[in-house]
This record gives sequence, C-alpha cells and structure tokens, in this order.
Amino acid sequence: MYNLLYFLIWLLIIGVILFYKLNKRKYAQLKKISPTHYRQRPIIMLIVDSLMDAPLQEAIRSGQAPALQYLFKNGMYFPHVVSSFPTMSVCIDSCLITGTFPNDHHIFGLTYFHREKKRMINFGTGPRESIAFGLKRVFKDGIENLNQHFINKNVKTIYEEMEDPSASINGLVYRGKTQHTLRPPFFAKLFGILPGKITTKGPSIFSYGSLAKIDPDTTYDQLIFRCGMNSRFTRMELTSLIKHYLLPAFTLAYLSDNDEIVHRKGPSTTKGIIKTDQELAKILNAFPSWEEAVKENIWVILGDSGQTAMVNDSTQMYVDLRKLLHPYKIMPLKRSQPLPEDQIVLCVNERMAYIYPVDHQLTQDEIISKLKQEKRIDIIAWVKEGWIHVESGQQAGHMKYKSGGEYHDIYQQNWSIQGDFSLLDLSIEKQQIQYGDYPDVLARLAGVMETAERVIVVTVLPGYEMIGESSPKHKGASHGSLHAQDSLVPMIVCGTNYKPPSLRLVDLKKWILELIRQQT
Repeated sequence: MYNLLYFLIWLLIIGVILFYKLNKRKYAQLKKISPTHYRQRPIIMLIVDSLMDAPLQEAIRSGQAPALQYLFKNGMYFPHVVSSFPTMSVCIDSCLITGTFPNDHHIFGLTYFHREKKRMINFGTGPRESIAFGLKRVFKDGIENLNQHFINKNVKTIYEEMEDPSASINGLVYRGKTQHTLRPPFFAKLFGILPGKITTKGPSIFSYGSLAKIDPDTTYDQLIFRCGMNSRFTRMELTSLIKHYLLPAFTLAYLSDNDEIVHRKGPSTTKGIIKTDQELAKILNAFPSWEEAVKENIWVILGDSGQTAMVNDSTQMYVDLRKLLHPYKIMPLKRSQPLPEDQIVLCVNERMAYIYPVDHQLTQDEIISKLKQEKRIDIIAWVKEGWIHVESGQQAGHMKYKSGGEYHDIYQQNWSIQGDFSLLDLSIEKQQIQYGDYPDVLARLAGVMETAERVIVVTVLPGYEMIGESSPKHKGASHGSLHAQDSLVPMIVCGTNYKPPSLRLVDLKKWILELIRQQT
C-alpha cells in the first residue's frame, strides 16, 4: 500500500537530488532532539506492510528470519489481529493512531468522496490513476491536507495524547503537537506542485523520507532507495535514535518494502519478510546485544493488512465497475467535483469501492440492481432509514442491522439484526454473535457508512479486484475488503506480559497508552 504514495513522492524528488545533497544536512533534527530520561522502557512499534501469519511462520520455521524468530520466541504471538476497513494504508494508519473508525477520524481510504468539500480525494492509489487524477491534487492532499486538515480535529492521535516525547518514522499519518517543516524538492516548487516549505505538526521526533529527517547521515539520494520512502531509510533513522540514546517513550516506524513484493508474487511469498528481517536484525544490532534490546525496550511487530491471492485467469480477475454501471455517467478523474451531467462518483480501493450517486434522479435501488448481476461482487451495503442494508451478487437474500439491540459480540458491541445472517457469515448462539469470514464486520462496515449522505459500499470475492478509470491492476495479490484474508494480521509483542485486551487494530492505541502509564 505504502509504495504507491511513496512512488509518487519519489518522482518529485528525482530532479533535485544534487540540490538536496548540498543543503539537506542543515535541516536534520538530530542535534535538536533533547536527551530523554525515563524510568520506563521505550516502546518501539514496527509496522510491517502486508505482513501475514502463514508466510511469517514459514519464514521463521525455515530459519530465514532470525530476528523475527528471536522476538517470536522471547515474546507473545497473536496471529489474528483485526485490521481496519477499508484495508488501505492511510485508513489503517488513522484507525491505529486515533483509536477510532473512519466515521470518526474522517479518512475513508486511499480514495473517497469528501462529504464537506464535495470533491474526490486521492492519496495515491497508483501511478496511472494519480496522473489521471492530477499529481498536484494528489500531492497537495497527501502531503499538505491529510494530517493538518482532513483528519478530524475532534479526535486525538496517540502523539497528541502523550505527555512524553514520541516519534514517527515514515508514517503517512502522524499528526502531533510539535511544529515541523517539510521541505519538498525544488522541482515541486518550480512547477507549482508544492510550496518550498510546508508547516506541519507531528510528534516531537519526526521523519518523513527526504522531506524531513532525523540524522544528517541517513542517506536517501540513490534512486534505488526511493529517496527515503522504504524500509532501509526507516532502519537508518531508528538506529540513529538508538545509538545516540534518544529513543522516546513511543516510536512508530514503518517497514514498507514487503507490500510491493506481495502484490507481485502473491500472499505466500516470504521474500519480503526475509528482506524485512534483515533490516530488523540491523536495528537489533544497534544495541549492545539482542538480549539487551529486549530487556530494555518493549517491541511490537505488527502487520497492517493481509492480501488475497488473485485468480489465475487474467480475463476474470478484474471487475470493471465502469462496464457494470453502464450506461450511467461516471465522473472522470480529471474533475475532482461532479458537474450536473455526472450521475456517479466512483472511488475504487482495490478490492472495495465507494459508489456515490450524485444525480438525485438516480436511485440507489437502480445501482444495486446492476451490482447484483455480477457474481464476483461479495458485499453490497447501503444505509436506509437508520439501518445498514446488505445484499450480494454471489447469493440471494437480504439483511439489515444497526447499533444497539439484543445481540452482542466479543468486542462488547450490541446489534439489532434482521434477515439472512449468512450474507455476512454470522452465526448466533444464545444472543452471542460469532464472526466467520468477515472479522468484526458489523462495526467495520458501519464505520465507513457516513462518508456521504448517499453511498453504496461494495467488495469483491477473494481472488478478484475492482477497477475503474486508470486503476492499478495487481496480478499476485490485492487487499481492501472486509474478508479475513485482507483483514487479519499477526503481531509479536516482546518485553512485556501485558496483553492487549482486544485484538483489533483500532483498540491498540488505548493499549499502548496503558503500557506507558503502567511504567510511570
């Protein structure tokens, strides 16, 4: 997921590598960071993009991931932590650091229709789609607007709630209390894509590739290293904090390289995990010993989303929503805001999509009827009269549900449910809801339904991906949906015996804050 937006940032930086080689050192933060004196052990959370249980355990069993194996054997392992929905980067990050669902934090995916601004948002779904959408708009929303304007001001991030210093290294979502300056490349300023300086607020220690870095000696200028938006850069910045004894109370760092490899080679590959393990070993080597690394720190190694393998038939793997919704007029990407002749705004997030009927003469029922004709459509959901309604292209039936009621689940959530429970693979025993192929589906699906007054949420079956105008096409694996294959991620916790009370990504912020409080 991360590599898509990272690739776009990399494009902007190519033209001015020599300029920044001469000038970047004076902008590094290392000498400005105050030494830390804590009685508690620092918490280091490493997010490994598209890390999944089966390939992780295979890499450990085969002896190809010694660093992960060491933390695995000396800590606690949780194979099935429930991610956010959509299972897309900025939405996942926002859920993690705010502890809320999209309805509350207001980031609904890599692309969605902004309810208040009445325009489409795209944070970088893919190179072709971003170019069609407009690079200036993509960069402005991703670099200027995401953290400072789009994340709901009424929710607090973990960086804003903490009293102690904290750090974000290559996290796309990072809003905090300390002012920083992003320095886009001269090329971006020259062509009017971005201003020369961007004021932003993040945690006290902040790294964002070559736009803002900690250590002047961290290299990013080689093209093959994508100008800092990669696991190597993250590792160098983190090891600099370790070696200079500057680790804050909480550090969140992204190791992003695995995602692109899984997209290409499929979810069973261990190649990306092995590469990630090599960077992790170097991080552990920054301490006097691996034993001391575990003794003196709390480690959390966490995946962000899973991926599902694509079917082998290239003629069937992509569900083209433009063809399915023909002859309705879909707003072209080059226009962020619909004109009167536009009937539908379509925002595709790989294996899920938002469909917005902007023509009020066009009813939701008409669109749903067309969607149900496609057997590869898994879930179709919309809101009507306070209930979330669910149907499918795969099977007949109808169900509806809403918050509050006689049924309850393992997350202490209560629901009213009517109709065919099998549409969401639910089973009920003594009023207790058991989730099947769609973990925590009732809350996760409900958590995105306020993206617009009228929205239809669609997902596809495992093995398939949705496409629209210039959408990226993944041949190995893809993600985005509510299905368990996209939604369950592993977590290794080392250095504490305090277990998370709930194995959902949205609940981990509260757990991290409690870990910090326990040590003070």
